[in-house]
Amino acid sequence: MGQFFKFLFASCLGTTLALFLLFFILIIVGTSQVAKETSSPKVSIRDNSVLKLTIPEQLPEQTNNVEMQNFSFKDEKVIGVHDLAKTIIKASDDPNIKGIYLQNTMYDHGYSTLKIIRDALLQFKNKGKFILSYGNYYNHKNYFLASTADNIFIHPLGFVELKGFGATIPFFKELMEKVGIKYNIYYAGEFKSATEPYRLSKMSDQNKLQLREYLESQLDEYIAQVAKSRNLSESELRNNFDQFLSYTPQRAIENKVLDKAASEQDVFIEIRNKLNIKTDENINFVSVSDYYNAKGIDTDYSAKNKVAVVFAEGTITDEKGSEGEIGKKYLKIIRDIRTNDKVKAIVLRVNSPGGSALMSDELLHELDLTRAAGKPIVVSMGDYAASGGYYISCHADSIFASPHTLTGSIGVFMMIPNIKVLTDEKIGIDFDTVGTGPMSNKFDITANWGTQESTILQENTDNTYKRFLEVVSSGRKLSMDATKEIAKGRIWTGPKAIDIGLVNRIGELNDAIECAAKLASLDKYRVAEYPAQDDAFQKLIKKFQDKDEDVQSQITNGILKEEMGQLYPYYLEYKNIQKMKGPQMRLPFKIIY
Repeated sequence: MGQFFKFLFASCLGTTLALFLLFFILIIVGTSQVAKETSSPKVSIRDNSVLKLTIPEQLPEQTNNVEMQNFSFKDEKVIGVHDLAKTIIKASDDPNIKGIYLQNTMYDHGYSTLKIIRDALLQFKNKGKFILSYGNYYNHKNYFLASTADNIFIHPLGFVELKGFGATIPFFKELMEKVGIKYNIYYAGEFKSATEPYRLSKMSDQNKLQLREYLESQLDEYIAQVAKSRNLSESELRNNFDQFLSYTPQRAIENKVLDKAASEQDVFIEIRNKLNIKTDENINFVSVSDYYNAKGIDTDYSAKNKVAVVFAEGTITDEKGSEGEIGKKYLKIIRDIRTNDKVKAIVLRVNSPGGSALMSDELLHELDLTRAAGKPIVVSMGDYAASGGYYISCHADSIFASPHTLTGSIGVFMMIPNIKVLTDEKIGIDFDTVGTGPMSNKFDITANWGTQESTILQENTDNTYKRFLEVVSSGRKLSMDATKEIAKGRIWTGPKAIDIGLVNRIGELNDAIECAAKLASLDKYRVAEYPAQDDAFQKLIKKFQDKDEDVQSQITNGILKEEMGQLYPYYLEYKNIQKMKGPQMRLPFKIIY
């Protein structure tokens, strides 16, 4: 036996030393690779340069607030939308940057996000600098930005899909029935549509009503902005979209939606003319990421007082939360801010469809304690501040929303799968039980549920909804009757939310920061962003420290995102629903239109 333990110890020691040596080698190789890949010289921003803007597929609120999708030592930042806009504005004051070449691609970012970039483009243009746009294909998303350009070019064989806003919601009830899975569903709020894809085969009348009203108001906002940029009447543009009059390049040009059909080389000739350079001379294009890395974002470090901007983006989860999720790590962030004497105010930037009711309540509690400690809190809403996203917002001293924000959705639901048909009839697995009392085996997902389970969980759902109403009523200083009337799980746009008392004013993040500073009586201050973001190398090390299944899950998600394209958001929302625990305050699927 002693010999056995001697060999076991030797084996373990050898394995440990080997792992240590491997880690040491990885560090050396990694450091060498980092030195090589990050030592490249900065891009020269010489005179007569043109900023090349291509909207990336990943566009978080905060720079680098996304999960690392590949194993690379390159210090490649994923620029957040606010830093991207600041970069464009900074270039507008740079005498070396003469214009912007907007290279249009396909993306599904929300209109609140895109408006931040659009506003920056207009500010750039107002400085007397040119913007030229080129693309093979235009839809409402990329046209929203392209409409700021002096001239919009399209490939002669391109296609224009400007036909109004429409939303498609997937329904899984029939699929689940074929698989043998049934959901036990409980909800509060007649407009709370989150459970509809699992209990219905089509949208309810209430859901159709609220979505139609939402889309109509969003199209009105869109048309007002685009028509002004294109010098078209709003009625003319609305009719163009409704009748789908501009689907070919030629039709779009005739209707003044676009300006010219041309190849990209023709656009480059136009740029050379604007730069007053020879036709064979190279254009010095500078990408936004290169300009951002070269110039950075101006910060006044002489200011001691700070306004903390907390980027709360993504689903609200009971877990710690990875990048792009709101989880337990935010509780510590808010506590740390509360005890930081240099931080005088907080701006909570919310871009979330909601999630866990329990975590939403914990986050609100920490924010309430921070306000009680004398630090004002202002909320700035992005594309979504709905359900749990609104719950964590509603006690703020002031709330700003974008014209394109989707908010409200004050409602609660619970969904628990039942797999009895799957196990009994589809794959032939039988379950038997034994317990100490009549309730011991209730809530078993392998057995059919009766009235007792339903009564208990519906009561739990109703109690959580009551708490939601109370929180909104006290935070927004509304009567309970008024709160009940605007709740019901119904979604609202930013402007409508002002009318019904859920939001204070329309504005962007900068407006919220200025408001927070004013509430804190600050004349001189600097902005501190939370959560702190790791660089690429730190993220890589943390990835190796994660559990194997976490690493495998991240790699799998990266592959699926690449392969599924526009269908990936639906898959992601479905996976999130499968992970839900307890009462939920969240939207069903993000509305892509």
